[in-house]
Amino acid sequence: MAAGIAVNQVLNDSKWNFWALGIAIGIAAVAESVKWWLDHHSPRPGVASAQQVDDAAAALAHLVAGQWESEAELRSLEDPDPMPVRWRLTPDPDLADTAGQAAAAGWDATGDEVEELAVQFRALGRCRLVVLGGPGSGKTTLAVQLLRELLRTRDENGREPVPVLLSASSWDTAVHRGVWEWIADQLALTYPALKAEAYGPDACRDLVTGPEPRVLPVIDGLDEIPPTNRIAVLEALNRSLGRGQLILTCRTTDWVDAVAAADTVLSGAAVIEPDPLTPRIAADYLRRCLRRAPSPAWQHLLGHLTAQDDIPASPLAEACSTPLGLWLVRAVYQPPATSAPAPDLTPLIDPAAYPSADDLRAHLFDQLIPALIRQRPPSTDPRHLFRPRLLHDPDDATRWLTWLAHHLTHPRAPEGQPRTRDFAWWHLARHTLAPKQLNIATALAIGLGVGLVAWLVAGLMAGLLGGVVFGLLLGLGAGLTVRRASNWLHDQPGYANLTLHSRKKDLVRKIATGLPLGLTFGFMFGLVFVTEVGLAFGFAFGLVFGLAVGLAVGLVEWTESPATADRVNTPTGVLNADRALAIFRLLVFGLGGGLVFGLVFGLAVGLAVGLGLGGGLAVGVQVGLLLGLLLGLRFGQHHAWWCYLLATLHLSRRGALPRDLMGVLDDAHRLGLLRAVGPMYQFRHADFQDHFAREASSETAEGSASTDRSGTSSAA
Repeated sequence: MAAGIAVNQVLNDSKWNFWALGIAIGIAAVAESVKWWLDHHSPRPGVASAQQVDDAAAALAHLVAGQWESEAELRSLEDPDPMPVRWRLTPDPDLADTAGQAAAAGWDATGDEVEELAVQFRALGRCRLVVLGGPGSGKTTLAVQLLRELLRTRDENGREPVPVLLSASSWDTAVHRGVWEWIADQLALTYPALKAEAYGPDACRDLVTGPEPRVLPVIDGLDEIPPTNRIAVLEALNRSLGRGQLILTCRTTDWVDAVAAADTVLSGAAVIEPDPLTPRIAADYLRRCLRRAPSPAWQHLLGHLTAQDDIPASPLAEACSTPLGLWLVRAVYQPPATSAPAPDLTPLIDPAAYPSADDLRAHLFDQLIPALIRQRPPSTDPRHLFRPRLLHDPDDATRWLTWLAHHLTHPRAPEGQPRTRDFAWWHLARHTLAPKQLNIATALAIGLGVGLVAWLVAGLMAGLLGGVVFGLLLGLGAGLTVRRASNWLHDQPGYANLTLHSRKKDLVRKIATGLPLGLTFGFMFGLVFVTEVGLAFGFAFGLVFGLAVGLAVGLVEWTESPATADRVNTPTGVLNADRALAIFRLLVFGLGGGLVFGLVFGLAVGLAVGLGLGGGLAVGVQVGLLLGLLLGLRFGQHHAWWCYLLATLHLSRRGALPRDLMGVLDDAHRLGLLRAVGPMYQFRHADFQDHFAREASSETAEGSASTDRSGTSSAA
């Protein structure tokens, strides 16, 4: 910076101006000194104190409890009561560790006795449990019930680990060989509040290191990953779990294949399976769900079930032998709360209409979306968790969810499993936009804006033709600056945290880091006008603009920090936080640095080229805003929202998805069609996704295949 000022001054009037050099060097030295002092007087990275780890565990317990409190309500897990699924130890000795089964001797409890289930889990020798069962048998529901009860009765003073539900599909053993490495990264993604300085330099890893980890992983859906991955996960658990506790869910047939292929079982774990729901139990549960005296049609249906023995003897009874089938009957045929006509129950007990349980289940899946939309009118009252915010056409909702199911399923893994069960909105662009499309769209957005204003500005000074030529060239140049925008496809969401409490020193440190860069850039840019307006004005320009840029850089970096401790990381919450960060970045650079640049630069141009003060300021403000907005879009590590925005625009133009995709998915979540696992959505049940993936029309399938750019991944 100092050398640039000196050289320009000598070239301008062959004189050295040492006071300018001294001030320039002094400012840079002060900024670097402040940064050095802060760096050397800040806590050094290392192991957190015991109190910090305890605080982090307490914060994690608070976040998980809040997350699953609302999610349990949306899944109707206790409305009117949990389903009374009976869980027993598996009778197959080849599926379980001998010591683990011995420690669980006498295990016998039902899903509506969750307190007893938690007591029996804590009584296990190593507190490891594998939950098996067929499709829709309630494995995930039991895992969530145990998680909530273990949290509710957790002994914080006894350092009991915090249960955290994790999706098995997010574990790539090629990237994370050990279970705790994977869990640490998942904690950082799902609960970014743990990154706060109050919990130490790396709370997510501190919680899972040591002889007794402070996290109890509840790994759901081992059956939803390819067979070779299941073997790798089972081996990794036995190798790296150490003294850690565990709850794991898997379909029985897939567990049988996995333990046979791996020639091992999960060390120290008890293995339980559910009994099918008998027709009488199903009838009693449906009767409690009606809330009013059953109509004659319902009396006939309930009598049809209670007349059967414990073994189902009809397609309806067989469908109701699993919690999923029983919930589908309840959700689709729930009597209306108004005077609207009730759904016709007759086909449910007519074997000619639905000859098998599979046929009946497919019918229930087809009717689920229109039934829930019909039963739950929209509401903007925050107390109405189960009602959507907007009224959606059932055909549109079905088409959108069908596209989403196909998108998540294809291309399938080599073994035939769906590509993923997790929808992460920040991955949508990488699977639906080619890198070239993102580059071109971003370049056009920036180039058109810059070119338009450049044409207006240059037209004032060089005439219409000169303005057109200058605008095209400058717009093309601005567009070319984002030729690497395709790298943004892999950006993770960011968080805009403007809380000052306990973060003032970090703010000063970030600003001190940005000042040298800003001052250097400002002074070098100011040298351009020295020959026209003199050294003093050029120096003043560099100082003011450099300070503005330095402040903007430091402020944005400080803002890109974890969410506050009371934030529950939901899919819409993550999107809103990343969008807030992107907009804040644009405002800081565009309205802050851009306006400062425009005022000073415009004054210099106005004096230099004869536009006058008013004309110079008008030109400078426009140029400054554009430069600031360009820097705001380019600067930072988080561009997920911009990529998502372009992807939804592209897909909505093709008619595949709505423009407000996350708003629709939030309503689907409220209706019970989707479930949220941290910042990602899943279909309420894997069979629900599989059904709509099969039902995708050839037109939708071809459109999805032409836009899917992915191989295999952990989330879409």
